[in-house]
Amino acid sequence: MTRVGLLVLLSTASLAHATTLKELLEAADKQNVDRRISVEQRERAAAEARQAWTALLPAFTASGAWTHNQYEVALTQPPVSIVITPKNQFDGTLRVDLPLIDATRWARTSAAIHASEAAEQRDLATADQVRRQVVGAWFGYAAALKVRESAQRSVGVAEAQLKLQEVREKAGTITELELARSRAEVQRNRQILADAENLVAVSKRSLETLTGIAPNNEAPLPEDDLTPEPGFEELEKNVDTLPAVRAAEKDVQAASNISTAAKLTAVPVVGAQFTERLTNATGFSGQTASYNAGLNLTWRLEVQAVMAMDAQSHAHTTALLASERTRLAARDLIYSDWQRLKAALIKVQAAQAQVEAARRADQVAHDRYAVGAATQIDVIQAERDLFGAEVGQIQARTELASARLSLRLSSGRPLFTN
Repeated sequence: MTRVGLLVLLSTASLAHATTLKELLEAADKQNVDRRISVEQRERAAAEARQAWTALLPAFTASGAWTHNQYEVALTQPPVSIVITPKNQFDGTLRVDLPLIDATRWARTSAAIHASEAAEQRDLATADQVRRQVVGAWFGYAAALKVRESAQRSVGVAEAQLKLQEVREKAGTITELELARSRAEVQRNRQILADAENLVAVSKRSLETLTGIAPNNEAPLPEDDLTPEPGFEELEKNVDTLPAVRAAEKDVQAASNISTAAKLTAVPVVGAQFTERLTNATGFSGQTASYNAGLNLTWRLEVQAVMAMDAQSHAHTTALLASERTRLAARDLIYSDWQRLKAALIKVQAAQAQVEAARRADQVAHDRYAVGAATQIDVIQAERDLFGAEVGQIQARTELASARLSLRLSSGRPLFTN
């Protein structure tokens, strides 16, 4: 595929429209910037773990040198002539070093492995955070669309009322004040519609930023699910399996290994080496190739290492406290989402009853105004009450749907049941 064709394909993909929440969640998992950063951090931690582990393997060193000496040194005893230092000397060395006992490096390798596992769990936690953001943005967008729809209806009703009032004013059946009120009500509803249009545009852009693709111009709300979720005591049992909590526990293990490594610096390091030397300066041996092998022990004590022990001990304690804080925050989030859902279940039923009452009151106000038993202000107030009730119902329905999915995310349960 040509470069131009690839650019066209990428641009077409970026302009694609998602139609469901599941599609947006899938897109965010691949294209969200925070998610991609998290994946790179996970891969980096895995690479660092591999780097730490390979430090335990043998190391191979090869070196070569050419030396031009001003004088050649040789020992001649006919019929034997031994060159001690040739005029042009060539030396080659092959060396293999193998760490046998390096407790500090072992502990640091273990710490790197735990850090890699922590990065994996942190990546999963980031994925949940991104999903939570997408869920909130999706239902915010759905609510904005519904509010705009209600605002458009209110504008239509107000404009129809204005036309009727203009006819009545010409017929002399209403006053100029009533006509002015109708005109003002139309403009007020147009302002509300403008705010709703702005909310729709901003919500849509937020979803596109989170997922990398533009959502469809429709975002239907799901049917109101009034089924309660399990109790908080049941949900909090999963807190130790949550990615954020498990990542914090891995951080504790990594900090513990690093603290142990700091203490093990006082342990001698034992290694083995094998060296093969190739040279034309054979000396008295007369051998161009020779080897040597052996063991080496290094024992280094310094004040700085002692101070590092104390510092890493405090770092381990800090990691323990951070883990406890993460666990408490996870429990609090589950509790907050559970209480939010509990309130949403009550609010959605109350909002439905409020809308039904407001619609009935609006109809009564229009009927009474038609026969002269109610004032224009009664009709305007009834219309405003109905719009407010509809907005309240939209908020309650989106809050219910969002709270349910948020609770499932925070408690580590499947986001969708089917």
